[in-house]
Amino acid sequence: MDTPLLWHIPISHFNEKARWALDYKRIAHHRQVLGPDYLIRAWRTTGRGTLPILFLDGRAIGDSTHIIAALEERHPEPPLYPSNADARQRALALEDYFDEQLGPAVRAAIVTPLFRHDPDVALRVLTTGMPDKAYQTLRPLRRIFPSYYRFRHKIRDAKLEADRITVNAALERIEHERQGRASLVSDAFTVADLTAAALLGPLLQPPEIQYPLGVELPVYLQKYRTELLRHPGMQWAAGIYRLHRGSSAAVSGRPRRT
Repeated sequence: MDTPLLWHIPISHFNEKARWALDYKRIAHHRQVLGPDYLIRAWRTTGRGTLPILFLDGRAIGDSTHIIAALEERHPEPPLYPSNADARQRALALEDYFDEQLGPAVRAAIVTPLFRHDPDVALRVLTTGMPDKAYQTLRPLRRIFPSYYRFRHKIRDAKLEADRITVNAALERIEHERQGRASLVSDAFTVADLTAAALLGPLLQPPEIQYPLGVELPVYLQKYRTELLRHPGMQWAAGIYRLHRGSSAAVSGRPRRT
């Protein structure tokens, strides 16, 4: 069998979700960082202009949720889905909630003020973990790229406060769901925990994150991050990273698909 190959963007929290699943299951895989031209390549491969994409058993699987589902089927141990049907339904419902609510709000909470005040820093953040060529490619476009990015991800400057409220609501949901437990569903680490923590990763920036920001955030974002870190939900996410993130299962060598 070919070694699985993950096409990914290092800074993306949805890509972090897929990386974490591969690492948690200790699935040896190649990783290939795609640059600013990823959109066309992704469309040609899956019919969707999004990453991550996992090449597994001859299939190209897009979307982090679908990737985890395929990994659970192909590599069921250690599990990310609870064996109990009710617990599994709850874990999957929480995964969907965090994907649809928390993920976009975290992205907007970071890039909206950066594009408004520090577009060059925004480009540095978005090209985290990429070769410097990626930043150099986008830099001449820094006057128009923010508009494209906002359109692509449905981000509006006027919604910044609403997006931050959504982040806070997700943190409150974490505390409500776990009821003092170490995990969100029963007492086991599941896809719900992984998703919540991974999607908070860009703001959390825990020591275990594999692609840390290579640029210092402006004071206004540092202040926002410091305020969030006081929330018990963020502290819980930091603990999830510490207990369950582990090391990378990526292997060196040239992937077969380029």
